[in-house]
Amino acid sequence: MRVLVTRPEPGASATAARLRELGHGVTVAPLLATAARDWTLPEPLPPAVLLTSAAGARLAGPQLAALRALPCHAVGDATAAAARAAGFSEVHTGAGTVQALLDALASTGVTEILHLAGAERTPVVLPVGLSIVTRIVYGTVPLPLPAPPHADWVLLYSPRSAARFAAECDRLAVARATLRLAALSPAVAAAAGGGWGAVVVAAAPHEDALLAALALPCEERS
Repeated sequence: MRVLVTRPEPGASATAARLRELGHGVTVAPLLATAARDWTLPEPLPPAVLLTSAAGARLAGPQLAALRALPCHAVGDATAAAARAAGFSEVHTGAGTVQALLDALASTGVTEILHLAGAERTPVVLPVGLSIVTRIVYGTVPLPLPAPPHADWVLLYSPRSAARFAAECDRLAVARATLRLAALSPAVAAAAGGGWGAVVVAAAPHEDALLAALALPCEERS
């Protein structure tokens, strides 16, 4: 099977290696690149840290040293793994969406949290009683699709990359009906728009579920 991986690096190469181990042909074409931004720690520090992307942990820079002893709440498994790799000793993993994580935090009595965020964020409804201090620690830069894709499936991981992929296909005059998309969530599928040959959506917002939606064999990854 030929698979096009569109997620940013370093995740794109990790996914490609995993697919190649399973015997599939892979093309890597990230549609977004992440870059660190300058930021300052708030004073006083909130009592906990919120991470909604692995990039937040990877690109937070030297200021992260002041936060590693705080409880860290990560949106899902991949972000939690990045938080541990960045040195957080207490990491709690959410159910995979930002809204579900915020609702869970509010229900457990968390009243204030520091969000190490990207410049583009998913709209959410802030639960009553929860205050978020936001610091933008990274941004994304759009990248072009270098050529019309030749793949059996295209993997899409975020609403922004899905919208970018659709726009690039239109720019390259690619017939949408010739492509099949695998989306990490309903929001990702919606951002890609319509007209595709087929669209499947992962049953849960993580890569194991995405590959399972394509009936690809996979081992669970922490």
